[in-house]
Amino acid sequence: MDIWTERLERRHLPLLERWVGRTDGALTPNDLPPKAEELSAWFAACSLEAGRLDCLVSVYETPVGLSGLRQHSVQRETAELYLLLCELNYNLLRTTTYATLRMLDRAFLERGFERAALQVYTKHEWYLDVLAQMGFCREEERDGVICLSGQKAVYLDHKYLF
Repeated sequence: MDIWTERLERRHLPLLERWVGRTDGALTPNDLPPKAEELSAWFAACSLEAGRLDCLVSVYETPVGLSGLRQHSVQRETAELYLLLCELNYNLLRTTTYATLRMLDRAFLERGFERAALQVYTKHEWYLDVLAQMGFCREEERDGVICLSGQKAVYLDHKYLF
C-alpha cells in the first residue's frame, strides 16, 4: 500500500476544508480549527511555531488526512504526534499504522527527538494495540483520552515488525 506524508503547504488548505469540524477521523486530539474561514490563520500560526511539522497523509496519491508533530518539551526531547484521517474508505488500520510510522521516523530520525507522546481517544482501542506493538506505553487516562509515550530506542527495536 502506497502511504506517504508530505509537508502541509498553503495549496493544501482547500483539501482541509472538507475535514474541518469533523470528529469521525480524529484518532488523537488536534488543533484544526472548527471553521473553514479560520484555516488560513491556523496555517500561518502553525508555520511560525518552532518544532512543529504538519503533513498531508495520502494513499495512492489521494489525500486522506492530516498528521503532525508538535514540540512537546522545551528541551526538544519530546515530540507530540497527532493524526486525523477523514477519508475512511481506505484500509484504516494499515493507513493509520504507516502514517504513524512515517511521522515517528520524522520525529526520531530526521528531527532528533528522543521521545514521542500521543493522546488517543479511548474509542480507538485498535490504535492503542498498534502503538503498543511500536513500543508505546500507556501513562494515564482522563476525559476519554489515553496518554501514551514512547522512546526512540524502543521504537527503533519495534519498527521492523511492520
